Amino acid sequence: MLVLFSSPRKNGYTKKLLESFLMVAENKYDIKILDCYKLMPKPCIHCGKCEKADVCIFNDLDEYDALLSEAEALVFASPVYNLSVPAPLKALVDRSQRYFSKRFSLGIKPPIKKHKKAVLLLTCGSNDESGFEIIEKQLSRMFTIMNTELFGKICVAETDRIKDIAEYEKQAYELAKNLTDTIN
Repeated sequence: MLVLFSSPRKNGYTKKLLESFLMVAENKYDIKILDCYKLMPKPCIHCGKCEKADVCIFNDLDEYDALLSEAEALVFASPVYNLSVPAPLKALVDRSQRYFSKRFSLGIKPPIKKHKKAVLLLTCGSNDESGFEIIEKQLSRMFTIMNTELFGKICVAETDRIKDIAEYEKQAYELAKNLTDTIN
């Protein structure tokens, strides 16, 4: 399982959701967590290199690419920033252009062989839940090319107001149980 953690708050609501999810998942999976704020991927510069060969001009995501190829499950744990994901995760998402090029320029079908199930664990300070829909739509485009299907999501709005997310943590725990039952 590959977890993409994209919150600058190491003990915030996004982390609490993830911890509840991982209580179950860590018993069934070898889990690798990539902290997008530590990784700080370079943005795609549309240089065209990936349109000519299965390679990126930058090597900062080589570990991610290797883990992605082998993962059975992907977890995106992120707050909502301006109706999208924070910049480090957005850079990683934009770098999935490599897989579009692999499919459409290089003719490699599918660009990632191993099928994956994805989970979204999203939090938002405001009561505007449209960011959840926008993020899901953005990621669904990426999933189509990466042999990935959305399995489930937990979205928590109004974290600036509410202080107890225990019910959502239970939902994350149950989602992990359902995922592990489905895959294993």
